[in-house]
Amino acid sequence: MKVKTSIQRGAKYLCVKFGEVVTAIEQVAVVNGLAMWEIERQLGSGLRKRLIVSARSLMPVEATIAST
Repeated sequence: MKVKTSIQRGAKYLCVKFGEVVTAIEQVAVVNGLAMWEIERQLGSGLRKRLIVSARSLMPVEATIAST
């Protein structure tokens, strides 16, 4: 089951959980009505790590730049 969110596949978002810019890969589940997204995070050594977070922990990068 998919939940309609404003998150788009392949777009960059600020993950408030880590405080880093991540790439949204795809919606993988719905837990208690919240869309869960697989994201890809770039580590300092060039490695990439994939994690699953809720959609509400992702903020568009453009909105965070405009608010500063």
